[in-house]
Amino acid sequence: MTLIDAISRAQQQDPWLSGSQQKERALQARGVAGDTLDNPELSFGLLNLPSDGFALDQEPMTQFKVGIKQTFTRGDSRSITRQRFNQLAAAQPLMRDDRRKQITQTITLLWLDLYYAKQSIALATQQSHVLQQLIDIAQRNYASVYANGSGQITQNDVLNAQLDKATLGDRIAELNVSKRTIEAKLCQWLVNESSTDESASINASHTFSNTRSQGYTTNNNYELGFDDCELGSDAAGSLPEIPSLPDFITLDTRNMTAGSNTRDKQRPLGRSNAMLALLVEHPRIQALKQNITASDSDVKLAKTQYDPKWAVTASYAHRQDDALNSSRADFWSLGVSVDLPLFSDQKQDSLLAAAHHQKEALRTDYRLLIRQLMAQLDVLSAQYVEYSKRIRHYQQVILPNIVEQKEVSTANLSHDYGSLNAAVEVSITELDAKLALLKLRNEQRKIQAQILYFLPHQDTNLKPADGSSPAKQQAHKSSISVSLRSPAIASGARP
Repeated sequence: MTLIDAISRAQQQDPWLSGSQQKERALQARGVAGDTLDNPELSFGLLNLPSDGFALDQEPMTQFKVGIKQTFTRGDSRSITRQRFNQLAAAQPLMRDDRRKQITQTITLLWLDLYYAKQSIALATQQSHVLQQLIDIAQRNYASVYANGSGQITQNDVLNAQLDKATLGDRIAELNVSKRTIEAKLCQWLVNESSTDESASINASHTFSNTRSQGYTTNNNYELGFDDCELGSDAAGSLPEIPSLPDFITLDTRNMTAGSNTRDKQRPLGRSNAMLALLVEHPRIQALKQNITASDSDVKLAKTQYDPKWAVTASYAHRQDDALNSSRADFWSLGVSVDLPLFSDQKQDSLLAAAHHQKEALRTDYRLLIRQLMAQLDVLSAQYVEYSKRIRHYQQVILPNIVEQKEVSTANLSHDYGSLNAAVEVSITELDAKLALLKLRNEQRKIQAQILYFLPHQDTNLKPADGSSPAKQQAHKSSISVSLRSPAIASGARP
């Protein structure tokens, strides 16, 4: 399993995405329902029945009446209601895009943690072999003490080295615990889910007019089943490639040259504007903008409350013949009614004010979200730059010095005039430095993966690991929201 496979599998099996699709269809169905007139009202009545005999033919005013009434909504409230629900439904695909980005980020971070755990175990195991070699050299030198009566190694030195090796073994065991924990977290996203629910679900191809005949039922015995999660021993065994970042993200603004023009000094290389231009295209921002658009429909809907509400009535009244069997004419009636807004001005004004305030609240949420995402992106950018500096310092200064010390101490120990404790100490120091460099690189890649969450269209350079054709690659792009390439970062070189 590769990182691309893991991301694709997690996205395909995420229940939140399927739930969002159902929410979208539900909102669309509510829009259709909201754009429909209320059912007409049918009425039956017996009018003017005399109380002294209760005879239908006694009085000419006695009538058997059948009427029908149709009420019309205020103004364009029906079409506005449908528009509002469609606008809310349009936010769901954007929210699903954001969810896919979140899944991509989560799986990538867990994958990098798993890679770090496996590489740490490999480094520690390799260093354990080095310690064993030093112990073997020390034991041979210690044995020579009895052969020729000379030597710098004591039994205590050997025992201390063996203790350091045993401590390193416990460190490897701790790293294995961390690796198993990360694998369990990955399995939460990658495990196959099976359901015993046999009830049908609404398909997008179904029309709303035939849903009643589809036999939708409620299954109260809804149960879940999960298959065993098998990542494989080779999962995260190699370094995952992460897309490169834009230059303005990795730029250290504190090192700007004095020759920058005036505009650049006022706004360092337009960095804030470049970040803003990226963030406004983010699906999370776009979803909130879609909700703001839906709030415009709420305002329009509140304004329709000022329009009158009309109703049309039609009735037919039948009269019995009189006592002399003389025919009496039947009656047709037609009427129009309208409500009078005599006592509802305050209610309508309040509803309109509430809609306006709700819209402004969403606009404020939009501004706050922009500020929040810009701050997060700025912090991640600063961390990325600082990690780059630390990585270069380890590569150019710390590790070369440790390697020189290791060569000297190992050579001295081999010629029996060096200290075993010094050689072991340098070996442990080398392991710590390698692990520190590995962690720095891994943390930088994790920051890079977090930054990619804020960037739009991060699937443009997707490369499936199976080396499929461009057509297959294009089909694969639609299901995954991450591209994997950056050999510079992978090798730890300067970005």
